[in-house]
Amino acid sequence: MNRTRPALLLVTASLIPVIILAAVMGWFFIREQQKNLDDSVRGRAATLAGVLQRELNSQMQLLAIVAESPRLDPPIVRSAFSELARRLRERVPEWEQIRVSDLEGTVVLAVPPVQGSKRVVEMESHETAVRTAAPVIGNVAMGPRDQAAFPIRVPVIRKDKTRAILSVVMRPTVVTNLLYSSGLPETWTAYVVDGQDRLVASTGSPALAGEPATEFATFSGGSFGSATTTSGAMLQMAEVRLDTIPWRVRIGLPLAEYERLARNATILITLASLCTILLFGSAAFLFQREVRARNRERESMANWQRMDALGKLTGQAAHDFNNLLMVFQSGVEGIKRRRHDEQRVNQMLSHMSEGVTRGKAITQRLLSFSRRSNQGATTVELDLKLAELAPLLRQAVNDTVVMDIKLPDDIWPIHVDPAGLEITLINLLTNARDALGSGGHVTISARNVLDGKAEVPTLHGSFVALTVSDTGRGIAPDDLGRVFEPFFSTKNNNGTGLGLTQVHSFAQGSGGAVKVTSVVGHGSAFTLLLPKSNEQRMSTDDTRQSLDLPQTILVVDDTPSSLESVRLALEELGANVITASSGREALDILEHQPGIEALVSDIMMPGMSGIELADEASRRHRRLPIVLMTGYSDKLEAGAEIARPVVGKPFKIEDLASALGAAKAAIAEPVNVIRLERPAKS
Repeated sequence: MNRTRPALLLVTASLIPVIILAAVMGWFFIREQQKNLDDSVRGRAATLAGVLQRELNSQMQLLAIVAESPRLDPPIVRSAFSELARRLRERVPEWEQIRVSDLEGTVVLAVPPVQGSKRVVEMESHETAVRTAAPVIGNVAMGPRDQAAFPIRVPVIRKDKTRAILSVVMRPTVVTNLLYSSGLPETWTAYVVDGQDRLVASTGSPALAGEPATEFATFSGGSFGSATTTSGAMLQMAEVRLDTIPWRVRIGLPLAEYERLARNATILITLASLCTILLFGSAAFLFQREVRARNRERESMANWQRMDALGKLTGQAAHDFNNLLMVFQSGVEGIKRRRHDEQRVNQMLSHMSEGVTRGKAITQRLLSFSRRSNQGATTVELDLKLAELAPLLRQAVNDTVVMDIKLPDDIWPIHVDPAGLEITLINLLTNARDALGSGGHVTISARNVLDGKAEVPTLHGSFVALTVSDTGRGIAPDDLGRVFEPFFSTKNNNGTGLGLTQVHSFAQGSGGAVKVTSVVGHGSAFTLLLPKSNEQRMSTDDTRQSLDLPQTILVVDDTPSSLESVRLALEELGANVITASSGREALDILEHQPGIEALVSDIMMPGMSGIELADEASRRHRRLPIVLMTGYSDKLEAGAEIARPVVGKPFKIEDLASALGAAKAAIAEPVNVIRLERPAKS
């Protein structure tokens, strides 16, 4: 039974994509058939339009040749014209009547003779022929005996001047015969309309020739649309215009034939959907049963592992914080007892200041385990940063270990969180110290990597490879793939197993990666691939410039003690500090006190957060430098991008001053101003 459930689940799940694929393929096949029908209708309409165009062009060319006959030289002899017209009608029976009219539209000569009025019935084409001195085909018109006909007119030109208009009158039966001889399916419909949207000919009702096209069918759409005949038949119709004649050919097939394919597609998709839903429900039921069975087997072990991991993490953190609290407890009591002993008080304050630094490092280390964002990332010059950290890094290894820092002169700057980089290096050096034992060699080196893909296939762009290598005991091959797992440790002193997890989290959160190589008995090398910064390398003079503090600063924090601490620290530096306990109060102060030069706000506040306050204040005062401060922000930890400096609590006042300088520098040049250079004068 244990094997039957997975097999049945596998078969059921595998049938789902097969049915979906078959339904999609069937749907595409039916859609292709519909497209072929559309193309067929368009193609037949274009073909019929071409045939009709050629036939009418032939008639115009023949009439143009007749217009060149000497028998039409003025003055035209009636007997000669009658003989010429008689012979032409015998050879071209489609010509119902041949006429000669003057430029005003009066019929001068006609064979057979005109009955009734001597005026041209369809004057539009007659005027066009006179105006353009070119052959033209007129619209359908009703003659004296209520018979529909259309004219072909050619100017009679002598000595570069139009003397008369030669016309032939043709019955629409000529066009009707072309429609019936085009080989259309019996169920299809075809008709031709002239420039005035009158019916020239149709396969359904030839007697309607000369009537408005709507008397036969109502067409809606451009070159392809739908039509409804007067009998109620629905058509899928294509329309093609003739090239030189304002006539249009329309061909349509019954909409029922077209929709039959759509109904087949709908039925196919419906059946496939029902089968998919049934199979999916079965698979979900079987999968749920399998998951419950597996979960019951693992539940006890998983709970024990989670509690064990939580116990290790909270125990280590509690141990470290209790040590720090002991430092503060001793310091407070010592200052109370001997507050007038300046040397003793300074010593206690020094220990408490170191405790603040260690506590901040502990919280940063705890947050870095779960951090997925590159919070606080900025441009870091490795040579300057490592020179600054060298004393701290040497403390991470004991006196028996030799530590070297080897960096090339052309090493690129990187874009990372400086605090995260510091913790990562300390973790790697601590790991190397434990691997070395009583002595050995640790080297910190770096190199430029033009294409990160050459190191790690998933990386793209330029990186800096920062390597910490040691000559220790190395890592066993079986353990090499697990060194970055939380709580996994090979240390003899039962280490927490969290240091390398932080290293991996930092590398991933920075947009890079970490690699490890090791040979048992010869040492290990951990290589961090960190993204190259797009900013230019700063000069030494730039790094040593002091930052000017704004004169008037608005500080916002909902915690009174924190607000007061920042105010006192800034006032010690000579700044005029205005305080607010909420974002709304801060916005009101900004509106009524225009002399404020900078804004410093906590992020986590009720109502309006510091991020929202910064966005609104920046919208109202675009040139206002803004710095945010935080002890923890869920938005930042989730990866939110904030385009302004952020200082983490607790911070030194120098850090805040540096952040204010960075915020001021960021808005020194408006980003929405485009400089236009005048072209050089030649």
